[in-house]
Amino acid sequence: MKRKIFNERFLLAFVSGVLLSLSFPPLKTGFFATIGFVPLLFLIDRLENYKQLFRYSYIAFFFFNLFTLYWVGGWSKEADPFLMVGCVLLILVHPILFFLPMWFYMFIKKNYGGKLHLFIFPFAFTLFEYFRSTTELAFPWLTIGNTQTYFLEKIQFIEFTGIYGLSFLILTVNVIFYLALKEIFREKNFLSKSALRYFIVGVLIYIVPDVYGVYVLKSSDEDSFKEMKVGLIQPDINPWLKWEGTLAEQLELYMGMTKDLIHREPDVELVVYPETAITYYFLLSPYRYHFNWFKSQIDSLNVAILTGFPDARFYDDPSQAPPSSHIIKDTGQRYDAYNAMGLFLPGSDKIQKYAKMILVPFGERLPYADVFHFLIEPLQWGVGISNWAKGKDTTVFEMKRRNGEIVKFSGGVCYESIYPSLIREFVKRGAQFLVVITNDSWYGNTSGPYQHFQYSILRAVENRRSIVRCANGGISGFIDPYGRVQRKTRFHEKTQIADVIRLNDEKTFYTKYGDIIVHISGFAVVLAFLFTMFKKFKTKRGFTK
Repeated sequence: MKRKIFNERFLLAFVSGVLLSLSFPPLKTGFFATIGFVPLLFLIDRLENYKQLFRYSYIAFFFFNLFTLYWVGGWSKEADPFLMVGCVLLILVHPILFFLPMWFYMFIKKNYGGKLHLFIFPFAFTLFEYFRSTTELAFPWLTIGNTQTYFLEKIQFIEFTGIYGLSFLILTVNVIFYLALKEIFREKNFLSKSALRYFIVGVLIYIVPDVYGVYVLKSSDEDSFKEMKVGLIQPDINPWLKWEGTLAEQLELYMGMTKDLIHREPDVELVVYPETAITYYFLLSPYRYHFNWFKSQIDSLNVAILTGFPDARFYDDPSQAPPSSHIIKDTGQRYDAYNAMGLFLPGSDKIQKYAKMILVPFGERLPYADVFHFLIEPLQWGVGISNWAKGKDTTVFEMKRRNGEIVKFSGGVCYESIYPSLIREFVKRGAQFLVVITNDSWYGNTSGPYQHFQYSILRAVENRRSIVRCANGGISGFIDPYGRVQRKTRFHEKTQIADVIRLNDEKTFYTKYGDIIVHISGFAVVLAFLFTMFKKFKTKRGFTK
């Protein structure tokens, strides 16, 4: 009997994990997300205590993480062992965090009764998703709203709510479908009228946003936008070997591909290179010759170039340097290294720079490195890029077009593109379009690069901004303000492409006001907790019958 119960509970947890993982890109089956939590909710009905809840919620979210994030380890013969170990630890540890919203759900269920726990579940899980995007340990890759990127009609409303509004909608549909199935089991009738009502309501909630989306997409061509042609370079360099090439080789490769692009597309005004396209601190004086050559090429081509490169800040007074900073052993001088990008304009000596602000935990920076600085050296992985310093502020790049107009745009580096609040800040400060530079080739032709590309679609719709996405080995492309992919490259393709993008000055409701749904969720969770604690107090004092 015990084995049968265990198998049933395990199966429910496993099915939830599988359904959720099947919802994520590159699979185009995001509708599975609407029932992904249903087996888990039925499972909780069968559990007696929080210990059991921890066990089975861990099982569900372990398989969810395993099947969706397997690619993080790289798993190639060249991959650094640190990356593989990090992947294993992520898949083992990350599921523990998901216990928090499930605990709150069960806490309300056990101590308040009724259906408050079902009402509060979408709020609690949405709030959890938001907090999972904060702190230096943040990893919001598995936000439930990310499952819907292939359904363009459905996601258009996030210009009002942001991604967390989409998550809230999907979680609400899960609760309603759970109630529908519960009615079927209660009445032992597949044609139960009450179940049918729940099912119809759930379907309507899921498809109603499509009505708005169809209208928006049909009327999108009537919107008037200024336009500009942008090019991008996808060199498809082996990420494990590119740090060994000389600076001259790197600059000649990119400039050669740029010249080929400009020859075919002479009206291109900006060319984008990927993350750390240049692997040297080429703004420093030892590389002045190479920098001058690079700048002379830009002037002769009369084209602006945005490229990723490492940047450095040196501290004259070592006591002013943070504990996590690097130290030059010969001189004792300390410096910070940044994963940066810079805009180089023809006919101008001014260099506009942005340093990556949100760094991949452990992969790019040890969380709370200034506190645990003694762990930095033993935890650096083989390619030597795991101790970047955090950038301090958003940057809005400005460039003068050939027609004399000033264009403003901003760029996020790699992992930053999954943070809606950061991208929103760029747009709030005046960015008319967005650039994402990345290097997803670490992970090979797995789900990771495809997931990462799809998430940029959400940032485009939230802010109604075109996105130019440039990756070392793919996937690169152009996304319009409605999330439509205008053009994209294949993975592991060496190429250079260009397209016309739309420039937008108007700000969406989401851009202006942010994650209001998160604030509502926080209020609802606090209120539910207070009501439950008050009821517990009354029960304990004997005030209830």
